[in-house]
Amino acid sequence: WLVKSSTVSIQARFEGTRYTEGLAATNQIVVGGAFLHGHKIEVGTLDSGILTVDGHKLTAGFHGSYSGHGFTVRYDDSGKVPDVIPEGNEKRVVHMDLPLDVKVTVFQWKNYLD
Repeated sequence: WLVKSSTVSIQARFEGTRYTEGLAATNQIVVGGAFLHGHKIEVGTLDSGILTVDGHKLTAGFHGSYSGHGFTVRYDDSGKVPDVIPEGNEKRVVHMDLPLDVKVTVFQWKNYLD
């Protein structure tokens, strides 16, 4: 768990990659909990193709958005990267504006997440 409370739940999956020489890197996150009224947002690596709300793809391609019960999810290339853009990657950013003023930003790369 990254966050586990009575209202907010954020889980992450960590896996070793050949690029990290087997060391763990964030591979997927899932955001849910009572504050999302039963909704679930999942973000995986670009290679995994996972970017869903309630199991449905957020968008058919790059750039898109979804508005739910008191929350929005936006997918674009805006935002300052926490480190450097990995070689062979283009910037893909998932912005979640959630209830309780919770904001989650995920940088989606080919084989890991920031």
